[in-house]
Amino acid sequence: MFRNLKVKTEPPQHGPLPGSIPVQQLVGDASLPVSVQTVNSLPENSKLRLYRTLIPVDLLAGAGINPRTWKDGEGVTRVAMDAAEGSGKLRLYAWAGEDPNDPFFELELSDNRFNGIDLNFLVLNDPAAEKFGIDKDENGALTHFGTVYRNLGEEERAMKAGLAPGQTRRGAGSSSEVFARLEAFLTTMAHQAYYLEPVSYVSAWVFERRGFAYVTGHKLMDTIHAEFKPGGTLYTALDGSTPFRQEQQAGTVRGRAWAIHDGILAAIDQRWDGLRMVKQIGRPAGVNTALDAPY
Repeated sequence: MFRNLKVKTEPPQHGPLPGSIPVQQLVGDASLPVSVQTVNSLPENSKLRLYRTLIPVDLLAGAGINPRTWKDGEGVTRVAMDAAEGSGKLRLYAWAGEDPNDPFFELELSDNRFNGIDLNFLVLNDPAAEKFGIDKDENGALTHFGTVYRNLGEEERAMKAGLAPGQTRRGAGSSSEVFARLEAFLTTMAHQAYYLEPVSYVSAWVFERRGFAYVTGHKLMDTIHAEFKPGGTLYTALDGSTPFRQEQQAGTVRGRAWAIHDGILAAIDQRWDGLRMVKQIGRPAGVNTALDAPY
């Protein structure tokens, strides 16, 4: 439960179920929350006009992409929108190289069963930065950012370069604008809050600083912070047995994140799973579970 907000673990449903609002109501009652599925039922150009606002103009322009046409200087399309009619999911992604599967920007939103919105995925990379191959193992199989398989050599390289678990490149440093655009879009769609599941300890820490609070997982975050203090169980488990379990990692968020990614939570009979966060639009929660720990 939150310290500054009180939100039920199963928030009440607001308005009709996703997809049940006719498109005509987009120009009707502006207080009704509009689902992703409803927007996806619009004609393609109408969807494009709405969803185009979610990508920062400077982010695209910096990669040589026209923010209106989504094409580069050679006329090649560099941004894609997956928003199929009948689907309650939106995926936007942009790439600078030849491979659309290597995006520097990716955003995925979906309807949830409470007629709310989930932020499923957000990638913000510097396309000019070095890439670390943590997304594939030595045999080329997808690692799902280290959550299913791991490429230990590339992960160690990424860690030494200052990256966090799950990062393939240095960040683009534009998350504030992305979240501002996302909240403006959700306000237009009459939503009061949105939800996500942090993929790593660093992600949770970052989202705390973006105003999120915990639906579930606050107690685990407090426990992690306490147990990484000198004398704690997690501090003791930083025994140097792997490159990701060095004693000096206890004092930083990124160091802790790599140890957690390496499975160190087993020492306290826990795992990184089941955390869920919420952000009430226009109302930062003020949560800080890492207290004095720097990034």
